[in-house]
Amino acid sequence: MRVYRVIAGVTGVVGVLGAVLSHVGAAEADRTFASASGVAQSLISVGVPFIGAVAAARREQSVYRLAIGYAVGLAAVGLIASILVAWLVPSTASDRWEHAPVLIIGAFVTQVVAQLTGTGLGMLIGRGWIAAAATIVLPLGLYGVLSATAPGARPWLTPYGSAQPWWNGEYGGSDVLPNVVMFALWGLALNLAGLYVARSRRP
Repeated sequence: MRVYRVIAGVTGVVGVLGAVLSHVGAAEADRTFASASGVAQSLISVGVPFIGAVAAARREQSVYRLAIGYAVGLAAVGLIASILVAWLVPSTASDRWEHAPVLIIGAFVTQVVAQLTGTGLGMLIGRGWIAAAATIVLPLGLYGVLSATAPGARPWLTPYGSAQPWWNGEYGGSDVLPNVVMFALWGLALNLAGLYVARSRRP
């Protein structure tokens, strides 16, 4: 369990520092809860799936309970840090708390999706740290390819693309279907494939 605590600790610290530094470094008119939270959750989403990848590759008992617990906890850490930063650092923004409900819900949704990407790849690949690296290379690699070829497909096909409306507080009805498709691919199909492959490896 120590490795998961280490990953979670580093991830949480990076997310909190990101929220603080981005907020303090921004112009006073741009200092909002959304700007701090977006940076924090984006950074946290990089480290969160490492936990799921390693846990799934090790075939931990109750892997989803463990992984999603860390995802929810780290999303909360990022939110609390962002709330404190937005509250304590002076700002001239007209409404520093704009879109707060969407930002709060989106933090938990996107970190759980990130974690499920980790568990799916962990079971599929079977080697924890290789799977952890793949949680960065594969989703962001696809995001980069689509950015150059089909930008409109990013919310449908990549976790990072679908997270943007949540993190900037602009999530609306038109984002629901792309999110469902993305979750079906990275959350459901990837984990079902991983479970099948993991079971086939058992003696």
